[in-house]
Amino acid sequence: MGKSSNPTFAGDKEFEKIHLKEKFSYGLGDVACNVVYALTTSLLIYFYTNVVGISAAMIGTIMLFSRFFDGISDVLIGHLVDRTHSKHGKSRAWILWMMIPYGIAAILLFTVPPATPIVKGIYVFITYNFCTTVVYTALNLPYATLATLMTRDTDQRAVVNLFRTGMSALGNMVITAITFPLVTRLGDTQQAWIEVSILYAIVSIIMLFICFKNCHERVKEETKTKDGKNVPLWMGIKLCVTNKYFIMFFMLAVFLSFYEAVTGTCNAYYAQYILGNRDLLGALASFESIPQIVTVLVLSPFIAKFGKRNVALIGAIVAVIGTVSLFINPSALNLALFACVMRGIGKGCFRGVKYSMLADVIEYGAWKSGIRVQGLMVSATTAGQKFGSGMTSAIFGALMSLVGFAGTATINAAQSQMLIAIYIIGNIIAWGGIGVLLIFYKLDKIYPRIITEMKQREAAEAAKATANA
Repeated sequence: MGKSSNPTFAGDKEFEKIHLKEKFSYGLGDVACNVVYALTTSLLIYFYTNVVGISAAMIGTIMLFSRFFDGISDVLIGHLVDRTHSKHGKSRAWILWMMIPYGIAAILLFTVPPATPIVKGIYVFITYNFCTTVVYTALNLPYATLATLMTRDTDQRAVVNLFRTGMSALGNMVITAITFPLVTRLGDTQQAWIEVSILYAIVSIIMLFICFKNCHERVKEETKTKDGKNVPLWMGIKLCVTNKYFIMFFMLAVFLSFYEAVTGTCNAYYAQYILGNRDLLGALASFESIPQIVTVLVLSPFIAKFGKRNVALIGAIVAVIGTVSLFINPSALNLALFACVMRGIGKGCFRGVKYSMLADVIEYGAWKSGIRVQGLMVSATTAGQKFGSGMTSAIFGALMSLVGFAGTATINAAQSQMLIAIYIIGNIIAWGGIGVLLIFYKLDKIYPRIITEMKQREAAEAAKATANA
């Protein structure tokens, strides 16, 4: 199933060309968001267990419960975004409001006081939820929604989101690769982690301001009912759950977050305990992120020829093949790096189309109902991602505690085998689930007709309003 040509509407601001500066600025926004995302998925659990001495079981439990609160906040923030009407627009305003609290919240993650385990646990619960449940949600959801408001042209959306995906992967790779060396250079203490987080926070705030300043919202709002009232929350939820492609995309997002949580949580431990060198975390991150970035950079013509769904499906197959290869010898560095490369290609294929797929799903919902609830759909998707991530962290903590893991310098054979099983089987489940769901995704084929019919409907409504004036 190839991609049909995108309909064009001359002179329509919603379809005007987006310039390179704006695309790049939008990508910078996700680089900034990835500071907290990379830290919380790849390094924070390691920091809590190996630096400040909190048990893996306690951290897993905190993150599991936090993700439930996070899911609720996603839906509420998404609903607020849909109801936002400010001089800065709908999504851009939230980026402006949240960028400084975001930097502060990221630093607070690492200022765990020297206290009893219970006090440490309470501090982690409060600061982790302040950062991820409140501030990160109130920043990242509007940021993700912004892409759906920048254009209705599916080709331009794809390119905008390729910038987001490629730059996001680069930022994630850099954060993961340089954090341990920076921490080591600054003394390898908790204070070193705090100093690194301050540096990251300052850079992130600058990038978020550039994103706010240079990006524009062009798509007209359709977030009201026919009688002109704001869409109530219950109706927005109904519009989400009755959109079959949204349900598919929601599950795709859950599986992707499951994968990212498995690799993000396990990589630091895998490098230290299975490969025998903690500093190999940077190599694992680079060998996955660089192929992902390269894949994203060359993806555009393949999307045009084969369609978003087919590109993502091929990526899932490649990722499964790479992960299965680890069964040959899980402790072999060359196989671990090969698996990272294959997963990077797969992730690049899927993440390269993920956000433009979501924008298409939002348009499909607007076509079916006449109402666009982009904020709620984006928030519900991220709620699913966070639930998947939280469940993964909790399961990881429970399984590792089951075999007696306590964040020590060495581990025994049972702990080693458990870590390997989580790392390999978890990745196979994640990418296998993505592949199965994509088989049933057919929206690429009907999208051009959807846009044409929507523009015709809008023109008819405008003509009717003019006649009645």
